[in-house]
Amino acid sequence: MSNNFQGPGILWVTSRIAQSSKVVLDEETFIRWYDEDHIPEIVETSGINDAFRYIDVKKESALGSEASRKPFLAFYPMRDLEFTQGDEFKKIRVHSDILPSPGIIYDLADIDVAYLLHVGTSGIQGKKEPAQFLLVSAIEPATDASDEDVNKFYDEQTAALSKASHYIRSLRFKLVYARTNAQSRALKGLATTDEPNPEPPTWRAIHEFSAEPSTKTANLVNESQSEILRQAKQTEFGVYKLAKFHGNGKFFE
Repeated sequence: MSNNFQGPGILWVTSRIAQSSKVVLDEETFIRWYDEDHIPEIVETSGINDAFRYIDVKKESALGSEASRKPFLAFYPMRDLEFTQGDEFKKIRVHSDILPSPGIIYDLADIDVAYLLHVGTSGIQGKKEPAQFLLVSAIEPATDASDEDVNKFYDEQTAALSKASHYIRSLRFKLVYARTNAQSRALKGLATTDEPNPEPPTWRAIHEFSAEPSTKTANLVNESQSEILRQAKQTEFGVYKLAKFHGNGKFFE
């Protein structure tokens, strides 16, 4: 992971209701907190004007499952990721009256946050509405793989997907920093545990589609015989359906 937060990027947040909270927090309340409290506060800040909420098409439970560990996705584009290092961002509330006691989201849900720098876009420009579906391809390449190797891999992946029905465009990102509940609690000055920082995939491509990509299209990603993919330390693939957007629905258009 890098420590360079300067430049356009996104906050990429995946979550689930904690197993320990399943009796007190239902999915409807969790989503209401997102849509009526948390996200509206975020898009009112000076650094973030748009937000998107998607759900994994393989979601089986709000508690997560083997098929979809954290099925709820929210992400926030910003002109400069450095905004996340300032006081205004750090003052965003994690307590809400919508939530059951004690009202602190990190006591009720498991949340992973990745800070991703935008490194490129290809495909249709100037689209007028958010993508209905996202096909996400993330990898942590082998230690000896160069950025040039990884970009070539993603260029080939994008070229293949661009021929599929309903394809719109592709955006590419590189990981700067990541945190789980433990680091998030520390950021907000809450009691926490001494937990190591997470190590999610270091590269992420978001391929936009106007309708759900077919199994054949998805297989172009997760069944690729690319050397980069075969030697990768970890991989992550998923398809997400748009649930709601806030603001103007602009995602680096």
